[in-house]
Amino acid sequence: MHVSDTDRHAQPSEAIRIYRGPSDRVHRLANALLEAPAVSVVTQRSADVRALAIQLFDEGMSAVHLTRIVAELNDLVTRRLLSLIAVEHKVQHLRWCWMALGSEGRLEQTIHTDQDNAIIFHDAHAEEAHARLLPFARAVNQALARAGFRLCPGDIMAGNPRWCLSDTAWQRRFAEWVDTGDPEALLHGAIFFDFRGLYGDLSLVESLREWLSGYIADRPLFLRQMSENAMRTRPPLGLFGALSPLSRPFPKRRTIDIKLRGVSPFSDAARILALSRGLRATNSSDRLLHWARTPSEKRQAESWTRALAALQTYRLQRQMACAKQGLPMDNAIDTHQLSHFDRAVMRAALVEARETQRHLSISYQLTP
Repeated sequence: MHVSDTDRHAQPSEAIRIYRGPSDRVHRLANALLEAPAVSVVTQRSADVRALAIQLFDEGMSAVHLTRIVAELNDLVTRRLLSLIAVEHKVQHLRWCWMALGSEGRLEQTIHTDQDNAIIFHDAHAEEAHARLLPFARAVNQALARAGFRLCPGDIMAGNPRWCLSDTAWQRRFAEWVDTGDPEALLHGAIFFDFRGLYGDLSLVESLREWLSGYIADRPLFLRQMSENAMRTRPPLGLFGALSPLSRPFPKRRTIDIKLRGVSPFSDAARILALSRGLRATNSSDRLLHWARTPSEKRQAESWTRALAALQTYRLQRQMACAKQGLPMDNAIDTHQLSHFDRAVMRAALVEARETQRHLSISYQLTP
């Protein structure tokens, strides 16, 4: 990893630079993270990110903008931790890159999130690189946990030897997933195919993305299998498109898991559409808008991104309410607590989520 690479991406993002708010709070917090002199200070500042997110949401910031701001500030937290811990573990001379996966890779993190990350390193001197980078990655994972990013229950983290691999090994791993298309491969596809280079030698990640685009282009069956898997989780709509929330496990509540049954259909469809056209974007809205080429596709993509933004707003409202009440955060929306207007908006957004699945079913000749 070259010093120039570190300097280049250890800066506030465009999303942060364009924000102007009272007292420039986002800018001041970004600068505080960039200048944090120790891991313990970064950990303290990370708590400020969540507190600021609640303030900005209460002040009316849109869900789309807020999730991007949160993700960008979280990027700065992670980058500063990586920078500080890399010096301790003496890995600066190696060619490697930290990859963000899942919602972090899509720049769609909310204040209720855990870790999904990995490392890619250059094949040269692979044994030495793996031996040095693995304890470094574990130290970073633990530091992130102390900063409020829960350890991944499935251990999809860079400190796991399975996800700290050379560039050649990553190609073999992706090829295995694409060629087998088994349930585990499709599960990993929903997380790993959203990878984004976060810190280090970004050219390693871009080379992997370019290789993967070409590999998938020659194997359309995998996208069909991903589409089949994506359609297993249906938006909660019943007869005539009415909201159909689940009553279990809360008999007196009718709840919708807005992430699983509302947001995920959009992110799943956006991933498949992006892969089908070899797009570099990882954010779901960006993927949908960049995928659209014809006037009809552009109108459809705009409807989908508006619907996704509405569902993300309800999701954030739920998480903010939990945080303020000191409750464990979740994505369960009790439809009895929604106004008539909000139920209508949610229903319309979920109809669009169902439309993304219909589009996949037509594109890949699946049973709707």
